[in-house]
Amino acid sequence: MHHRLPLSALLVVASGLISGANPAANRTFDVLIRGGTVIDGTGAPGFVADVGLIGDTIAAIGRLDGASAPVVVAAEGRIVTPGFIDLHTHLEQGDGLASSDVRRRAAQNYITQGVTTAFVNQDGRQPASLTDQRKKFERLGIGVNVALANGHDTLRRQVMGKDLQRPATAAELDRMRELLRRSLADEGSFGLSLGLEYFSGRHADTTELIALATELPAYNGVYISHLRSQGSAPMWYKPSVDGAAPPPTLEQALDEIIQVAEGTGCSAVATHIKGWGPGYRGQAARTVATINAARARGLRLYADVYPYDSAGSDGDFVALPPWAIGSGRPEGATSGPRDYRPGLRRILAAGDQAEALRRDVEHQVALKGGAENIHVLDYPNPAWVGRTLADLMQTERLGLTDLAVRLQIEGDPAKAGGAKLRAVSMEQRDVDLFVTQPWTAGSTDGWIVLPEEAVGPKKYIGTNRRCFGSFPWRLINYTRDRRLESIEESVRKCTGLPAEILNLRDRGRLAPGCKADIAVIDLARLQDHTTLLEPNEYATGVEQVFVNGVAVIRNAERTLALPGRVLVPAGAKLGGGS
Repeated sequence: MHHRLPLSALLVVASGLISGANPAANRTFDVLIRGGTVIDGTGAPGFVADVGLIGDTIAAIGRLDGASAPVVVAAEGRIVTPGFIDLHTHLEQGDGLASSDVRRRAAQNYITQGVTTAFVNQDGRQPASLTDQRKKFERLGIGVNVALANGHDTLRRQVMGKDLQRPATAAELDRMRELLRRSLADEGSFGLSLGLEYFSGRHADTTELIALATELPAYNGVYISHLRSQGSAPMWYKPSVDGAAPPPTLEQALDEIIQVAEGTGCSAVATHIKGWGPGYRGQAARTVATINAARARGLRLYADVYPYDSAGSDGDFVALPPWAIGSGRPEGATSGPRDYRPGLRRILAAGDQAEALRRDVEHQVALKGGAENIHVLDYPNPAWVGRTLADLMQTERLGLTDLAVRLQIEGDPAKAGGAKLRAVSMEQRDVDLFVTQPWTAGSTDGWIVLPEEAVGPKKYIGTNRRCFGSFPWRLINYTRDRRLESIEESVRKCTGLPAEILNLRDRGRLAPGCKADIAVIDLARLQDHTTLLEPNEYATGVEQVFVNGVAVIRNAERTLALPGRVLVPAGAKLGGGS
């Protein structure tokens, strides 16, 4: 369901028929966007029209030749789209939307992408009270709209205390369901997020997930899950430590989310879908076929995807397993400088764990695409920066494990692994296939970053090019340049589709009566300036962005305005308590 206008209404709106027949033609608006190509978010063909805004609402679309407004945007040669809806973000985390710094709350690295709404509290994490979170955002003011989720891990902690390395009991499930139901009914929750590859989600069983998801359909809540595995093994799996039983695979994780969707009737999202490791890298067609088969049976199964071949955990890649380097501090110490070399030297001197070390290093490197796909971003020896592990193995005549050891011993002692590495764990052909599916919505899996602070030793810490370029890169690489899909379809999957998934009835489309979340984009000049080595660069080409009718980007300049709202699910009634 793409919320298309009836054809007759579309023709009236698009053409205005004749000047005298359009009652909006001579109106006065607060903002008038003139002459752009309207890509309305439904997937319908674009058309040239004017867009008139009054307050926070789109009042008219069509030929508005005699209309006037104190703010007129010349949009000829530009596309005019709904503001993008990011289905998986962490804008609430750290020093983000709850910061005392207006520069952060303005979400500048998101509005410059054209993002106007973010779905937050992902991967199973939420604050203790969604009501308190809402009130804080409303009191401080935020630059983008947010939709709140409940977090599975937080619900478990609220009910199960510290005893989390097991499935919930029936009584505990009843209590979690009660908490979730109250949030859906009274606190404005849009659904349940899960982090099943993380603690404590990985200790929940499928019965627990189905029981919780049963609460969602009555409130049109979405089930959005970081799956148990994104390829041949989860990130936590180390052969020398966890090798007694086969690790969960992506196929098993997909089977589980399908069981949840089938057993409850909820809308389910496999979030930041990908495939990595032996047997899965380069094999996205299998995943797509599995999801298509489930959808053909009537399941409301979706995915979201970011448009790059390097994942979040790729930027924290360390070839050495944690048991080989320890915490970097003396035993029992919880503070002070770190030095990872002594722990590694003890392991090497003992001599009895060489095979375990080799197995774990080779597993971790294979999971992330092989030595040829792991790049050195920062290292004391500048001649090694920008090179791959495969290249260094060849020129230094070292085996993989020996190179990993040398990086730590000769590198930065305070840095796990001795170097800042980034893997490219996915194949581009897999990303292409996922991005171009009709059921994959746009996302970043990102957070708020200030480029002026991400410098020096912080250049690669707590940042990712996804945070700056995901939506522009999707339009540039997959639509404008490589033409893998039409601009109308690409925009739909970043606007109308996520709005459909979240049941946002007045956003994600350009139509009279919808909220005025709008981007005006010079598609020909749209540019993602990020690279692996330079991840902290604002996109350019998004010239105007309105959030609830207020300009947050005006003439390509960030205004630091804070017109964002904490959205409420359709039909929900907020309670007053916390």
